[in-house]
Amino acid sequence: MESSEAVPTGKGRNQEARELSLCQTTEELKTWNLNERQQQLVDASGLGNLKYMGDLAINRTMLRVFCELWSKETNTARFHDFEMAPSLRDTAYILGIPIIGRAVTTGAVLNMSSEELLLQYLGRVPGSKDCRGSRVKLSWLHSKFSQLSEHPTDKEIACKTRAYLLYLIGATLFSDKDKGYVSPKYLPLLSDFDKVREYAWGTAALAHLYKALSALASSHSIARKRLFGSATLLMGWIYEYIPAMRPEMEDDPALVVPRVCRWAGHAISQPAKEASDIRKAFSQLRVSDVNWEPYKGMDPASIPNICSAPDSICFSRTWLINFNVREVYLPDRFARQFGQEQHPVGDVGGFQRHQWNASVDWSLEYASEIKHFEQLINATRPDHTAVAATCKTTEDVFTPASTAREFPGLKLLAVVESIKKELPTITRFLEQRSLPVEVATSFARIHELLEDSHLKEGNAAVDAGGEGTSELTAPHPPAIPPHGPVPDEAVQNGSDRDGKAGEEEASEGSEDSEEDGSHKGRKRPPLRRSNRSCVQAKRFKNRGGKGSQASDPIVL
Repeated sequence: MESSEAVPTGKGRNQEARELSLCQTTEELKTWNLNERQQQLVDASGLGNLKYMGDLAINRTMLRVFCELWSKETNTARFHDFEMAPSLRDTAYILGIPIIGRAVTTGAVLNMSSEELLLQYLGRVPGSKDCRGSRVKLSWLHSKFSQLSEHPTDKEIACKTRAYLLYLIGATLFSDKDKGYVSPKYLPLLSDFDKVREYAWGTAALAHLYKALSALASSHSIARKRLFGSATLLMGWIYEYIPAMRPEMEDDPALVVPRVCRWAGHAISQPAKEASDIRKAFSQLRVSDVNWEPYKGMDPASIPNICSAPDSICFSRTWLINFNVREVYLPDRFARQFGQEQHPVGDVGGFQRHQWNASVDWSLEYASEIKHFEQLINATRPDHTAVAATCKTTEDVFTPASTAREFPGLKLLAVVESIKKELPTITRFLEQRSLPVEVATSFARIHELLEDSHLKEGNAAVDAGGEGTSELTAPHPPAIPPHGPVPDEAVQNGSDRDGKAGEEEASEGSEDSEEDGSHKGRKRPPLRRSNRSCVQAKRFKNRGGKGSQASDPIVL
């Protein structure tokens, strides 16, 4: 079925539509003739669901307006008072491809030309008219490999199936700025059909889409703009989360994976909205207008194992890698998409985007980022609970987010919710410099809650108010006021917070550091854990803890 595009009518609409060109080429996806053996290999690769991407009509005007909301610094769309973005889970469910696995990169392409790659893995080389730089025309792949001979050999089946997979990802996931071309650099990853599914193709696709949106967001040219990411993923994502933008459905389609099938073939034709109307609708969108749980009604048994999307990975800050493409992934900025409460988050330090260079081994260039992502995967248990990853990337802003883990007698989530009830008292004290007794009592309650939860002292990061000391590191803990409790180490040793705490928290505790600096080198008497709340309350007594000593008496 040929992919159609919802193109507005009218002069103003045509002008808006012409501004955005889609680089994905899905019209010929279903014209390849695959025999039974080829279909088995494609299904085993984990990429077979991509053939459905050509069925979804794309509203280019809507995507063009959406791109205006995109922030290339945070890789999120910024609405009135909240942020959203396609997530790893959305990619897995909408497209039906794996997001868990090895990073999509390899050193096997180092210093290899496109001709050498094509000859080695496909058995033939295109003419100069079918190449542009290091890329090859999709139409050349289709014309040379879409038909099998009457009695194909195993080698022919392997080469033509490999060519189909290259065509498939090039037409859908990794569409090039030059429409209708794909890079042969993916061929080494497609060579062993038993291992193709071991790569995180969905993660690479999301990285490619983020880069495409960021390129559009930073473009001020009046020339025609091109979206070289998966328009199908973005279109399906908008339909999932923003009901006001959905087409009118003739029936209620089944909730299946890939979710793109839910929106393809079930929409009733309707006049497209003006760009100004879409822009106004986006500007008026509020939290209550968003469907934050689009997958709530899905039967877990209907989700293929290859589309597994646990919180321990999808709700973790990390890097998304696709050879030279490296994009930051910040799900704590759109926590509501994971059923979590949204807390304020800090700014993110800038990062550099790189162009393709065949002389660079990107698997080594991004070794630390890849290690961090793979540790998130390796730290995920079969039941999708997470064990803390110990790896840090070159930027300290990335810490693995974990779902709440149960402890004997009390869930950590319940502890955190109880602690949050005490925060207003502390906040009022900071604003009014009063309520010292109530503040001390709040700390005592927090201490009792943590004691009851059987948390070990070394893992009680909430109790300590610190970071990186807990197995369970939340991506967005309740904000601690700048003059709030200090970590255990600072109470016991008089030390300040680690100066390398991360880009997001670089400004936090700067005053505390200056004030506590005078205590360096002076050994304080050890404090019993049960006295921590008292000591921290004393530090609240005078703003920033000035004039307060560990030995000062306090009346509760």
